[in-house]
Amino acid sequence: MHQVTEKMATPEYIRTYLAHLGMEDRYRSETIPCEICGFEESTTIREIIDLGRDCFGKLPVVACNRCGCLFQNPRFERQFYEDYYSKHYRDVVCGNSRPSQEFIDDQIQRGRLLRESLRDYLPKTGRLLDVGCSAGGMMVPFQEAGWQVFGTDPDIGYVRYGREELGLPLETVSAEDMTLEPGTYDLIMIMGSLEHVFDPNQTLAICRQAAKSRSLLLLEGRGNPQGHSRKYFNHNHHRYFSLTSFELMMIKHGWEPVYSTEKAITGPTRPGAIYCLGHAREAAGVGLLLQAIEQGKRETPEKILTRFDRIDRDYEAEQPDVFQ
Repeated sequence: MHQVTEKMATPEYIRTYLAHLGMEDRYRSETIPCEICGFEESTTIREIIDLGRDCFGKLPVVACNRCGCLFQNPRFERQFYEDYYSKHYRDVVCGNSRPSQEFIDDQIQRGRLLRESLRDYLPKTGRLLDVGCSAGGMMVPFQEAGWQVFGTDPDIGYVRYGREELGLPLETVSAEDMTLEPGTYDLIMIMGSLEHVFDPNQTLAICRQAAKSRSLLLLEGRGNPQGHSRKYFNHNHHRYFSLTSFELMMIKHGWEPVYSTEKAITGPTRPGAIYCLGHAREAAGVGLLLQAIEQGKRETPEKILTRFDRIDRDYEAEQPDVFQ
């Protein structure tokens, strides 16, 4: 019997996508189960998304039929994401591998507003870990207030800037490869980065081990669309969290959600962003997760699809020529 080679089996839209990024056609992709609850059945929400550089193409986004987790499927192998984020991401998104002063100023201001917004939850000082910190600017106000800070990010250029120009203790490393001292951190922040990592479960497991017994975890997500779904869904975001899916992730990995909000707690430069803050607790695992889902902490694909259809209809009615 004729055996189809791996390269021949690669869908044409995957090859087109890789060529668009300027990356070699050598990365495997596969269909994956839900990253939150492990369920294998899902519903396609959108197939055509923003591929960057004013180009739209096929890269499906699905919703889990059990919990409503929204994510890209199929998924590439890990090496693809390591190569992309370490070598291509900033050039594609920003056109530059070095942060602008405006970017740094915004990071610092966001950190300042965050400290103020969460003052009733945070200890006066402690140890802070920022996962996916970019240049680390959000940690500057914490450091100035007496916190010990440490940040990780796979972006070589931005980490170098944070170390050399801001004097911050940063490490160039993927979230899944972090080596952290157990029971060390009072506050762990993942500000918009859990949407980008290859394995969010491995990332959160590492963070939970590094957390103190009453530590806090803060997650920021892209949240609410500010326009058409074809722009909201883009190839740089591998999953799209809601407040519900953030809370489910926390429950699964040993945090109890204590504050979930759509308020702009880091200021106006991240419109539509959502935030979830949780306390570390002893109990964790899939059992608690499934119990929460059975008790109604979930979203249905039908509700998600209806929401994005409504958003797109409203946008197209206001700007009918944009996607003609």
